[in-house]
Amino acid sequence: MIATHSPDSSAPFSALQAELLPSQSTLRTAITAAYRRGETEAVQWLLSQINPHTSLQQNVAKLAHKLVSSVRTQRTRASGVDALMHEFSLSSEEGVALMCLAEALLRIPDHQTADRLIADKISKGDWAKHLGESPSLFVNAATWGLLITGKLVSTNSETGLGSALTRLIAKGGEPLIRKGVDLAMRMLGNQFVTGQTIEEALKNSQDNEKRGYRYSYDMLGEAALTAKDAAYYYQAYETAIHAIGKASAGRGIKNGPGISVKLSALHPRYSRAQRARTLDELLPLLKKLLLLAKQYNIGLNIDAEETDRLELSLDLMEALAFDPDLKGFEGIGFVVQGYQKRCPFVIDYLVDLARRSGSKFMIRLVKGAYWDAEIKRAQVDGLSGYPVYTRKVYTDLSYLTCAQKLLAATDVIYPQFATHNALTLSTIYTWAQQAGVTDYEFQCLHGMGETLYDQVVGKDNLDKPCRIYAPVGSHQTLLAYLVRRLLENGANSSFVNQIVDENVSIDTLIADPIAISRELGGQPHKGIALPRDLFGKERKNSAGLDFSNEITLQEVSAHFEQSVHQTQIAGPLLAVDSSASSSRPIFNPANLKDKVGSVIEANSTDVQHALHAAHAYALDWQTTAPSVRAAALHRAADLLEQQTLDFMALAIREAGKSLPNAVAEVREAVDFLRYYAAQVESQPQTQALGPVVCISPWNFPLAIFIGEVSAALAAGNVVLAKPA
Repeated sequence: MIATHSPDSSAPFSALQAELLPSQSTLRTAITAAYRRGETEAVQWLLSQINPHTSLQQNVAKLAHKLVSSVRTQRTRASGVDALMHEFSLSSEEGVALMCLAEALLRIPDHQTADRLIADKISKGDWAKHLGESPSLFVNAATWGLLITGKLVSTNSETGLGSALTRLIAKGGEPLIRKGVDLAMRMLGNQFVTGQTIEEALKNSQDNEKRGYRYSYDMLGEAALTAKDAAYYYQAYETAIHAIGKASAGRGIKNGPGISVKLSALHPRYSRAQRARTLDELLPLLKKLLLLAKQYNIGLNIDAEETDRLELSLDLMEALAFDPDLKGFEGIGFVVQGYQKRCPFVIDYLVDLARRSGSKFMIRLVKGAYWDAEIKRAQVDGLSGYPVYTRKVYTDLSYLTCAQKLLAATDVIYPQFATHNALTLSTIYTWAQQAGVTDYEFQCLHGMGETLYDQVVGKDNLDKPCRIYAPVGSHQTLLAYLVRRLLENGANSSFVNQIVDENVSIDTLIADPIAISRELGGQPHKGIALPRDLFGKERKNSAGLDFSNEITLQEVSAHFEQSVHQTQIAGPLLAVDSSASSSRPIFNPANLKDKVGSVIEANSTDVQHALHAAHAYALDWQTTAPSVRAAALHRAADLLEQQTLDFMALAIREAGKSLPNAVAEVREAVDFLRYYAAQVESQPQTQALGPVVCISPWNFPLAIFIGEVSAALAAGNVVLAKPA
C-alpha cells in the first residue's frame, strides 16, 4: 500500500530543480507554444497570415516555368550531384546500396568488415540498367566503376571460380574492391565538398566568384563528443576566418565570402539540459569568433541544427545582440528552418531582438535538413506531435509566410533565401520586386542547383546575388553531411530530384503550395502516424515529455515542487496487521536530508498470508476471460500514464534517476502493460501456471516490476510481487 502524508519538515528537492529560463517575453513564449500546436492548426494559422498576392501569381508562374524549362534544357551541364540524385533515387536498391557503402567506407576502420559489407551490397545492385541513362559523365563513370566491381563480387560469391582465381581474389581482390569503391565514394564526396582545406576551397571558388556568386564556407564537423573534438573544430573555424577574411580583401559582409558555424561542433554538451554550462563556456568562444569576423568585416551565420537546440541558440543570440563589443557589427547571422512549426515566431522574435538591441542581423531561411531525424525522435520520445510538418507542401507554405516577414523587415534584417525550388525563388523575386525590396540574396548548396542559379546571377539574368553554402573538410568528416544531403535531396518529393525528371510535368512542379495547402485543409500526411499511434491498431504508444520545451519544464518543476511536501509509506498489501511492524526511513540518495518516506518490510506471517490468498484466488483469476484481464491491464496503463509526474518524482527522489531516465522508467512500465494486454487479446488460449513470484531489480524499480507482474497477470496467473 502507498499513502500520502505531510512530512515533519520540508526537504529541498534539489535533484529535481530544473534550471528554468527567467520570465520570457511574449514572443519567446509564442515560440515555445507553437511547438505544441497540432499540424492542422499550424497550417490553418499560416494560411490566415500569408498574403497570396493573387495578382502576381501569373508573373510568378511564368518566371518559374521559364527557369525550370531552362534547367531541363541544360541537363548536360547539370552538376554531378543533381544528376546523381536523379539517377540513383533512394527508392532504388542501388540508392540504398550507395548509402550503405558511404557509411562503410567512411566509418568502418576494420577493412575486413568493410570488405564483407561492400561485397554484399554491390553484388545485389543492378548497376547495368543505369548505364547510359544519364548524360552526366560523372554519373556514368561512377556507374561503370560500380558495375565492374559489382560483377567481380557477384562472380566471386555466386558462381565461384577456380581455386587459383579464388586465391588471387582472396589475396588482392577484396582490398582492390575496397580501393575501387573508396575511389567512387571520393568522387561522390568531391561533388559535395568545395575543398579539403579552406585554402583549397577558396581557390576552387574563384571561377564562380567571377561569375557573380558569393560563398559561405562551412567547416565540416558537428556534434563534438569531447572537449578535444570541440577544441579541434574551434581551431578550424578560427583558421578559416583568418583565411576567408584575407581573401575577402575588404569586400564587406554582403559582397565578400563568409562562414557558417555549427554550435554543436564547438561544445560537447550543447543541449538544453546543460544550458548554464553552455552559456558559460560556449558563449565566450562564439564571441571570440564573431569579434574575429568583425575585424575582417565578414559574415558569420549560426547554423540551424536539431529542434531541441533551437531555444538554446536563441539564448546565445540574445546575449550576443546586447554585447557592447559587437555593437555596430552587421555580420551576425542566424539560420531558421521553414519546416518547423515555430519558424514564423522565431523570425518575429529575431526581428524584435534586432530592433530592441539596435542591431541588424542576417537571417538565412532554409527549408530544413533534419526532417527524418525529427520525425523519428518524436516517435521514440512519445511526443504529442511533430515539431516539423509531415507534408512538404506545408513546409513550402511556411517558407513563403516567413519570406514575407523577412521582406517586410529589411530595415533590421538582411534576408538570405536558401532554396533550390524554382517556384519559391520566383515567388520571392516577384514579391520583392513588387515591394521595391532589393537588399537580399539567394543561397544554394555547393554542387546543387547551379543550372538554376546561373539564370539568376548576373546583369544578363535576374541580377540577384546567390551565395553558395560550401562545405570544407576531409572525407573522414563528410559522412554526416553526405548522408543528410542524400536523404534530403534524394527523396522522390525533392525539387532537386524532380526538376531533372522529365516524367514530372512543369505545371506539377510549380503548383502553388498556398492553394494546395488550402485544399488539403492542413491535414497531416496519412502515411505518417502520430507518435501515440506508432504501433497502429496493436496498441497505443506511451506518452513522453519534451525536456527542451520551456513550458514542459515549467509544468514539471511546479509539480515536483509540490511533491517535495509529500512522503510515502509502503508496506505489505495483504498483511494481517502491518501496524504492529516497524518501519524504516527512505532517503533521497542525491540529497540525504530529503526523506522520501518509509517502508514496512513483510514478515514471515505476511508472506504465509499472501501465499494462502494467492492459492485461494488462483483458479478465479485463471478462469477470468482473457478480454477482462486485458481490459484491466489497459486501465492500469492509462492510470499510470495519468500519474506520470508523480511516479517520475518518486523515481528521482527514491532511486536517484535523472529526468530522462525517470520518464523512460514510467513509459516502459506503461508499454509493458499495453504490450501484454495486446498479447493476451491476440493469444487468448495462453495456459496459466498458478501462483507466480516476481522479484524486481533495484535499478528498474517500476518498469521491470510492472513488466514481470503484467506478463504473469495477462497469462492468467496470480502474482506475489516483491518490489525493489
